[in-house]
Amino acid sequence: MLRRYLAEHAPQTRRAYLADWKRWVHWCRTNNRTPLPADPVDIALYLVHAHDEHGASQATLQRWASTIATSHAANGHPDPTSQPPVPDLLRWMRRAKPRPRYRGSRWLTDLELTRVLAHTREEAWPDLVIHRRDRLIMLLTRATGDGPDEVLGLRAGQLQLDGDKVILLREDQTPLALADPLPAADWATCLPCSLAMWRQVLDLADDSTAALRDALEDSDRSTPRSHLHHALAPAPRPENWLLRRVRRGGTVTSDRMASGAIRTLLRTHATAVGVDTEGLTAFALRPHP
Repeated sequence: MLRRYLAEHAPQTRRAYLADWKRWVHWCRTNNRTPLPADPVDIALYLVHAHDEHGASQATLQRWASTIATSHAANGHPDPTSQPPVPDLLRWMRRAKPRPRYRGSRWLTDLELTRVLAHTREEAWPDLVIHRRDRLIMLLTRATGDGPDEVLGLRAGQLQLDGDKVILLREDQTPLALADPLPAADWATCLPCSLAMWRQVLDLADDSTAALRDALEDSDRSTPRSHLHHALAPAPRPENWLLRRVRRGGTVTSDRMASGAIRTLLRTHATAVGVDTEGLTAFALRPHP
């Protein structure tokens, strides 16, 4: 009867209702209760047990109650979830909904960050495009101490080079010279080098993906040995996002990266070099307090 009642619903909706109903029937059989028609007190016990023993959320419990109500309607029975004590219980659960637990982030040590950055040294097309971007993101986050939204919200014209210093420009603020976040043994841990290499990608990509590929796919192009020359022309399009999404194949889009991207890329590179990813979020890249 429930299947017939839900015949006009989307397949995924029907599957969800049926799965919820089977769960309720299983609980009733296990505890010697009657699933249909159900006693409102039994429904309240069912919801409380799920909340206390299994940590079911208020939204999940409301959905399960709705499934029981729908099944009763499909079989011609009154809605037991509208009778005490179920409505009062659901209202109490909404008011007592716990705040989401804060998931702390551990600090990524300098040695671990150096190992993670080493995974971005590969300069083969098309991986080098993502590697150059990710390396700059990680070093910038370490140097500024900013969160994902601040780092990914930077425009191309907001970072300039002045000798061996990266200058961060923000509206209504004094220009900030960013110190190298790590001992810059070579270009892979050097913030100015990373900015110069990513800007090379952006400036070519803004012309065309073909121009970018022609310039960087050349197998005879040598990987830098130490540092690049720390010089940078003004950004051709300073209003564009600095850190952008990259498609497979090395195409740089005009879109800003999502806030969760830093956590994802950090864990990807950390996994590749065997760094423990437990507790690694974007905030793991912040400088040590």
